[in-house]
Amino acid sequence: MLELIKEENVEVGVHAADWEDAIRRSAQHLLETGKIEERYIRAMIDAVHRVGPYIVLGNHVALAHARPECGVNELSVHFTTLEPPIPFGSEKFDPVSLIITLAAVDADSHLELISELADILMEETHVERLSSCTTEREFVELLRRMKEESNAYYI
Repeated sequence: MLELIKEENVEVGVHAADWEDAIRRSAQHLLETGKIEERYIRAMIDAVHRVGPYIVLGNHVALAHARPECGVNELSVHFTTLEPPIPFGSEKFDPVSLIITLAAVDADSHLELISELADILMEETHVERLSSCTTEREFVELLRRMKEESNAYYI
């Protein structure tokens, strides 16, 4: 699925006031294109308030998401690099420099995407390289190369 990522699915160098603003900004493109509803953004933020920074997965990466019934219209993903990185309240993995905003329509449709992302993002140097991209095109090209490299290990 990562091979389908285009420049419009990425925004680099976003300045955010705090983690809530970072989530709002990372979801903005999905909202503008009708892939999610406004209430989905609120649900993502509310979940972190309720449960804590569970969306910070490691290596300075957050996977912003909520339940499909909270306002997802279409399976979609958006990548946002933050400049400067923003603390989300995770003692171990702050500050966050990359937010992946995921909108899943059901419990299964996004699993291939999550698997591909896990293969790439478990390497901390990959996160650093993606976070330091200066253009959306550079990010997409690097993400595709990383996916190809991770696929080479399974052949």
